[in-house]
Amino acid sequence: MNSAPPASAQNSKSLPIAHFGESRANPIRRLAAKAIDGFIVMFASAVIWYPVGPLLGLLYSLFADALPRKGFEGQSLGKKWLGIQVISTKFDLSGERKKVTYLTSLYRNAPIGLATFLALIPFWGWAVLALIGFPLMVIEIYLIVRAPRGQRLGDVIGDTEVVELQLGRAG
Repeated sequence: MNSAPPASAQNSKSLPIAHFGESRANPIRRLAAKAIDGFIVMFASAVIWYPVGPLLGLLYSLFADALPRKGFEGQSLGKKWLGIQVISTKFDLSGERKKVTYLTSLYRNAPIGLATFLALIPFWGWAVLALIGFPLMVIEIYLIVRAPRGQRLGDVIGDTEVVELQLGRAG
């Protein structure tokens, strides 16, 4: 895995996104952003009729980091509100950092999506959530706090990390 951007990526005049070398996101802000996103999922699940609301919540939990809105590059609503951003740890052949796509978001949010999916299934899903989902979330939180770059399991799967948003142009 390429851990440093090529010179062309350092001199890039692209979107106002965080660039490599910026500080990793504060773990408390990451957890707060996930709590905001979790509230959005629960709200959709509670307000919109079953099973549409829970399914929309599940889709949001999986694809929130690739919202198709200008100004949300690598940000869910919670991340946007708290000024943090998901960035790819990979670069393309021209030296530009790869964008966070729907597939990237799906990969990095699969552990959270699993827990969300299990929460949708009455009784048996809740039992499996208690046995697998909650321990998985504890591991995710531990990695956010203790891993050197703050990468949780989903970040490793998706080749991403979460950084403090730095407004301005890279370079």
